[in-house]
Amino acid sequence: MKIGILCAIPKEIHFFELLPNSGQRVGGRTFFKSKHPFHELIIVECGIGKVNSAMVSTILIQQFKCETLILSGIAGGIDPDMKIGEVLIGEFLIQYDYGALKDGNIQVYRAGGIPMGLQKNKAEFVIDPQIKEIINTALPDVRMGTILTGDVFLQCQETRKELYEKFGAQAVEMEGGAIAQVAEQFGIPAIVVRCLSDLAGANGHNISSTSLKKAAKNSFETVQSILNALL
Repeated sequence: MKIGILCAIPKEIHFFELLPNSGQRVGGRTFFKSKHPFHELIIVECGIGKVNSAMVSTILIQQFKCETLILSGIAGGIDPDMKIGEVLIGEFLIQYDYGALKDGNIQVYRAGGIPMGLQKNKAEFVIDPQIKEIINTALPDVRMGTILTGDVFLQCQETRKELYEKFGAQAVEMEGGAIAQVAEQFGIPAIVVRCLSDLAGANGHNISSTSLKKAAKNSFETVQSILNALL
């Protein structure tokens, strides 16, 4: 299977083995090949945010003919039951900053839909059920949950609490929902793997270099297990 793997920042892509002289420059990003016994891998640092991740996802699908997309990296935790270093796989992905602004509040709509009137579809993008079953079988101890995506780096305890109360989500980040949206439009599965590097501003907690590196490695290792299970 040909699989595209996206990471937003250098510390996330650091753990992947990139084949020397395999880089191909497209759209301001460098796409590398990587070896795997079962799959042909294309790995890229997509950059931060929804536009970057959507652009790179489209290139992976259209130009490199990838059949599955995987996002690997870090996220901020908003579920008080989750701890730094814990891995989460996105079962549901919501672009929480997409919708209609009324009386100071955002009514969240499904990204890509017209943000007016009654919602015809649920706001979340959902993991492919076959992929979900494969992952649950291979990694029964890894948690699946709801991941929020928005073009904001969240370091605010009050907003963290509000998002958890509104969505019941486990983590917040800046790319996953856009990748899921693009993958759905092209009819291929997307897998979002995140490890908590921080608690999105809770108790004044900031990201340390050590926790970021550990979280990126945990996410990478989870992705390797998923790749081995995807036959």
